[in-house]
Amino acid sequence: MTTNELIIFKKDTDAPGSNRGFVYQYLKTLLLWINNYKNKKAITIYCEVDDDIKEINLMEQTIRFTQLKCYSSALNINSDEIKKSFYNYFLLHLIYEGYEGEYVFETNTNISNRDTVIEKWMTFQGKLHKNQLIQNLCIVKTKEILREVFVDEKESMEKAIKKKISTRQEKMRKATSENKELLLEIEKLDKELEVLQNLSATLEGKIDNNDIMSDFTNRISWIFESIDAVQSIDVLIEQVNEALRGISIDDSRIDLYFGRLLSEINFKAVKEKRELRILDNGLLERILGETDDVIRSGIDSEILQKFDGLELKLEQGFSSVSQNVSESENRIRQDIDSLGTRLEQQLQTTSNESEYRLFEMPRAEPEEVQEFIKQENNGQQSKLEMKFNKIEGLDEEMRNNLLETATELRCRYLLYLQGLRFQNFHREYDEIKKLEKKVEGICNDAVLELHLDSEMTSARFYLAFKKELTLALKEFNKQVKIKKFIVDTEVVYGQMFHMAAKCFLRWHRER
Repeated sequence: MTTNELIIFKKDTDAPGSNRGFVYQYLKTLLLWINNYKNKKAITIYCEVDDDIKEINLMEQTIRFTQLKCYSSALNINSDEIKKSFYNYFLLHLIYEGYEGEYVFETNTNISNRDTVIEKWMTFQGKLHKNQLIQNLCIVKTKEILREVFVDEKESMEKAIKKKISTRQEKMRKATSENKELLLEIEKLDKELEVLQNLSATLEGKIDNNDIMSDFTNRISWIFESIDAVQSIDVLIEQVNEALRGISIDDSRIDLYFGRLLSEINFKAVKEKRELRILDNGLLERILGETDDVIRSGIDSEILQKFDGLELKLEQGFSSVSQNVSESENRIRQDIDSLGTRLEQQLQTTSNESEYRLFEMPRAEPEEVQEFIKQENNGQQSKLEMKFNKIEGLDEEMRNNLLETATELRCRYLLYLQGLRFQNFHREYDEIKKLEKKVEGICNDAVLELHLDSEMTSARFYLAFKKELTLALKEFNKQVKIKKFIVDTEVVYGQMFHMAAKCFLRWHRER
């Protein structure tokens, strides 16, 4: 099986959380990064690629994946979290077969009293061959888990394909004449189903292969720290600070480095492109060589404060940083975007010196827009294109320019929403969705108005409607100023084009 073939069975594990587990993961990543640098290990760390932490040493052709869990309750071999990790690790083991792999499950908690496997496994991990009885126990249990998760995944994918086939067959039955396009789609889906079933049989064979399973189970490592969830964060902070003291020539800069490096991990982890989510010794070396002002400019105080359970600790630990920032910037500090994906949050100052945060959509590269359209199977984009094609009174060049702008704004808006949900910025997400609901009401009213006004051309209506949305946004911003934020105009335009692509909004008359 090739890497591409295996990918279809693999779940997307590139999404960070926002609870204590999120904090635990970032602190563990920071500690690993510092220790690699201190010990001169030529290891590249990937954040949120294939698993929580991925480490590659290209010179030695080694790879190490780590799944990090911070829990208040004990875990056992039958926990869903462990089952999912096993399945993901097995696929990674096959995908990266050219590397010497290690697969680590690391957690703050302890092994459940009900567990009958992990403690024995840990006693001989990395050397299971020294106890044949325990090795066989580990292999049998691993096969059982992999089959269980695999069957669920396979059935889910088969069901999705069969549903698509059924839908198209139903359309064929209702059609008055032969539809070659539908026939081709059904043929393609039948082939897709056949490929899935063939790959499934191959993967099942690998799960049943004792040699593969013996090698795989021997590469799994368990780390149970047996520390309370809340206390584990305190322990990690102290370990990070101790590690920083080992690489810093000035103890007064420890807080600065802590904030700067943790912010850098966040910036990397939320990069759209996986290949940009890397941490290595060269990057750490450059950061250590930055001036204090440059380091402060790279500290995202917003993301640090959002770390659940860390707010008070960081306020205490960063008191000197906050004071220095205030002195150097005359008490006006520009927030670095809290998503790390270019959500620029600008401070707006009124005549009474009140500060407002601007909710602004991040920019998106053309290839990101095209990839987004591809992922949604072009369905909504085709509706948007159809509606622009029906606007009367525009030449082709103007129509294409408008469509290009609309496409970009729609996709940027939806990517923006994804980003907010991705980082669990509930407040921002809720406010933007409230505005979307208001825009939806305006869109519905506008469609009715166009229907009633037979004299208005669709092009004039389009321009008038955009102005109405701008006025609605101004009114909305007046209402939310009490919450210390305002919304950029592009957001409502993105919402408008989103409504058009969803179906009900149109700027043309139906004939």
